[in-house]
Formats: sequence, C-alpha cells, structure tokens
Amino acid sequence: MKQWLLIMILLTAWFTGTFARAQTGEYEYGTGLPRDLDELAVPDSDYPDWPLTPEAERYASIDGERMKQWVNRICAVSLKSRDDGNPYWGRLPGTPYDRMTMDLVNDEFERLGMTVQRTEFVIPDDWTPRSWAAAYRVGDEVISLQSVFPVGETAATPAGGVTAEAVWLGLGAEPDFLGRDVKGKAVVIYSSFVPGGRSHSASRRARLFYANQRATERGAAMIINVMGVPGDARFNPLGAPPARHGVPLVTINQDEGFRLRDILGSGRKVEVSLSLDIEIRRNVKTAISVARLEGASDEEIVIAAHTDGFFQGAMDNAAGLASGLEIARFYAAMDAAERPRTLLFMLFPDHHHGELGLKMFEANHDWDNVAVVLTLEHPSQTQLYWYNDDLMTSNAIGAFRWNALGSDRFVNVVRDTLRQFGVSIYTLMNNKPKLTRQAPGFHIIDHVIYHTTLDIPDLVPAEGLERSTRAFVSIIDQVNGMSLDELR
Repeated sequence: MKQWLLIMILLTAWFTGTFARAQTGEYEYGTGLPRDLDELAVPDSDYPDWPLTPEAERYASIDGERMKQWVNRICAVSLKSRDDGNPYWGRLPGTPYDRMTMDLVNDEFERLGMTVQRTEFVIPDDWTPRSWAAAYRVGDEVISLQSVFPVGETAATPAGGVTAEAVWLGLGAEPDFLGRDVKGKAVVIYSSFVPGGRSHSASRRARLFYANQRATERGAAMIINVMGVPGDARFNPLGAPPARHGVPLVTINQDEGFRLRDILGSGRKVEVSLSLDIEIRRNVKTAISVARLEGASDEEIVIAAHTDGFFQGAMDNAAGLASGLEIARFYAAMDAAERPRTLLFMLFPDHHHGELGLKMFEANHDWDNVAVVLTLEHPSQTQLYWYNDDLMTSNAIGAFRWNALGSDRFVNVVRDTLRQFGVSIYTLMNNKPKLTRQAPGFHIIDHVIYHTTLDIPDLVPAEGLERSTRAFVSIIDQVNGMSLDELR
C-alpha cells in the first residue's frame, strides 16, 4: 500500500505540480514574499539619501545605481542556471555558471586595466541534489509540496523513497518531544529566522533548540522544517545533521507548512512521501582569480569576494562583487602614483562548498606585506520586519554584523567611518574575521535573506550599496595613511 501511495504522490509532484489547489491563493497566510513582491517592493528612489560631508565629496562618484546594474547582470547568470533546467540552481562551482560569473567580473577588471591571474584547483567532493519531490496524503486527497527543498549536506532517501506518518513537533525543543515517539515518523518542525536564511531556530547553528539534531537522534524517518517567513519562498539553509544518520532534512515554506499544520491540528492522519536523489560530484574543477592594480609601493590592500551563490544570490554575493567592481573603478581612474599601495582583488568560487580556494590563497600568500584585508559580503539589504502574520519591507537599510581585526586605532577608523557614511552595525562586534587572521582586516555582512529565493535584486537597495562602498573606500584611504606597524 505504501509503495503504491509513494508512486502516486511522486507522480503528482513531478508531473502536475499544482494538484489539490496547492498554490492558488486559497492557502496563503498573511502578506509575504516573493508572492506579494508587486505590493512590497521598494523602489530605489524611495530610500533616504545619505548626504556626504564636504570632506567626503571625493567619493561622490561611487554610484549605487551602477552597482545595482552589476547586481542584476550577475543575478542573470543564476537565472540562466534555473532556466536551463537545473533544480539546484545558482552560481555553483564547477558549473558553466561559475565560469560565466568569473568571466563577467574579470573581463571588467581587465577593461579597467588590471592584470588577472587564474589558478585552478579541484574540489574533491561536492554534495549536489539532482531531483526531489514530496507530497502528502490525507484521506483521499494527495497534496503536492511544491516548495520542498533539500538542506545542504543532508542524506538521500532510498531509491524507492520514504513514506511516513507526519507529526507536528512545534519548535522542536525538549518539552515538545516529551511523550512523543518520533521513530519512523515524518517530523514537522516550525523554525524561525534568527536572524536569517542559515541561522534558523531548528538548526544546530542557532544553538537554541537543536531540534533537527534531536529528531535525527530519536529515529525520525525524515524531518521537515517549516520556515517561518510569510510567503512562498524556497530555502537552503545548509547545516543538515550528518548524512551518515540517513535522515533526510528538507524545508518547505510557511504557506504550505501552515496548511499542513492546520490539517494535522484537525486530528486527521497525514502520510508524507519524499524522494531525494543526491549526487556527490567528484574532483570538481574550478578556479580562483586575482586581479592586480599596481600602486606606488608593493605593500598590498587585499579585497576578497566569493562568486558562488544559491538561487539568484543578489545580496549573497552579487552585491559584494558589484561593490568590488566599483572600488576597482574608483582606484583605476587614478594614476598609479596616486595609489599608495597595490590593490589585489581575489575572487573565489566555493564559499559554500568548503572554501578550498580561499584556503589555498591564504596558505600561499605573503601576509607580512599586506596592510589590510577587506572581505566583501552582503553589503546591502532592505530592512525587513515580521509584523503579526505579515512580512513587511521598509525603505531602510538593514544593520550589519561586523568585524575589524587590528590595532585599536584601526578598529576605531572602521567603526567611525561606517557611522559617518550611514552604515548601521550591530552593537557588539562579531569575533570572527573573514579570510585570514594573518593581517589586519574588516568586513560587514547582512544575513537575513541569504540562501533563499528572497535574495533578489529588489531587496538589495542601491542606496545601501552606495553607503557601504563609499565607507569601504574611505577606510582604505585612511589605511593608506598608516604604516603596517600602526595597523597591526
């Protein structure tokens, strides 16, 4: 019986896609994204302009609209990946879209007069889901889960798939499991952003409830995280329990999750079927690149950005790449004698895939000659709010997690300059630098919408790109007035 049910469910999911009115609007809960983007999108012109002080007027040529155009061009590579029929889509290492992104950015570096060196390397193993489908049966009705998405590094199902009775475990905290036998069940857990696409409450990363770990250890047949964001997005938070446990972990959006919750709340029995095929790609060939802009000395400013991204990856990390191109344009317009130090722009394609390229660069670079390292990640995002059952956008720029590593004087320069240019940061500094600890460095990073289909250009304000990039260049200019010893 279960084998017949699985076949029927998966055929429904694969070939009809809209069985049982799954996404017609009847089961929407609150205003949400991306389905209500027409209503919630904020035009770039609606964000308040941050005025430049007279001494900062030299940065007026740094243009948010130009950077936004680059964000759109880079996201177009991801959309081609989707439109070419890849279910696991984006700018992923070792794919044509990896090479397209690298070529797009490096061609611009070369157009600006920079020399580019590429270094190939191999990723030994790369987890890649190839196909998946899920649906559930309640009574005689079969309902496809259109938003189901496998969590990075999770286990595959057996070839015949898995069918199990669904149980709702709330937030998945220890009290939620009391008196509940979840062995062999499809464990459904509601997970809220804390604050974003990777750090969510059910994950081990959040250090809150350890819900997914607990369900795995207690023998669940599968785990379904209902991602607590109003709307119909897709989610790939990474960080699944180790695949050796054999328990597949998937996400669904809140619209579908709340419909499932309501059915379970009525006391009806629900059986979920899931099929998930995983390929471990072997010896994936890709490359890092370093673009060099000579300065008046051989001391260096290293600027790094990752090119890979899930889904459109507008904030993560098309925005970082766009900021890097604008920094390069600003300094390339000067004579070499006006640049006190040489600038290196390092691109790496595997931030979400082991960072072997970054580690290779770090291990082989001479850091004694580096004045500062700037890592460009997620430098602009619309401030979002959860407002009762709605998701609400605003015409504000979100605040950033941040780190600065170096002398007290350098850290103060970073903090004060970000404030001067209207870049809001968390009150407490994160203690994890990016790229390396072998030289002074700094970064800011927003981390709400990444690893989701909410990460779109509409939520990457040109004004935010402009503020952060002007601040970055001002910090570099101030760093260029300090010696290596003063920075350390």
